Amino acid sequence: MIYSSLAVLALAASSTLASAAMPLGNLVHLHPHSQTDTRVVVTLVNKSQSFRDVKIGGRNYTVTSHGTLAVKAPAGTVIYVNSYMPNHHVGDTLLDLSPEQNNTKVVLD
Repeated sequence: MIYSSLAVLALAASSTLASAAMPLGNLVHLHPHSQTDTRVVVTLVNKSQSFRDVKIGGRNYTVTSHGTLAVKAPAGTVIYVNSYMPNHHVGDTLLDLSPEQNNTKVVLD
C-alpha cells in the first residue's frame, strides 16, 4: 500500500515538472488581443531651460527641463499645452496622436 502511494506521488510530481517544461504551453496564447496593440508611442522632449506641462486624457504631466516624457496612448488622443510655451498658449492642441506618429519624438519649445 505504501509503495503504491509513493509511486503515485512520484508520478504526479514528475508529470507536474514535465508539464511545466513543455514548450507546448507557449503555442496557445490566452490573450491574443494583447498582441494587437494599437496605441501610439510618442516621446516628448523638453529642450528648454524650464519645465513644460501638458495635459493628456484630463491628467497633467510635467516634462522637466531637458527631460523627456514617453506617451503611450490610443490614436486620437489629444495632447494639450498646459503651461507657457513661446509658440503655444495654455489650452492649445500640441498634438493629436495618429498611427503615423508612432515611435516619433516631439520637441517642446
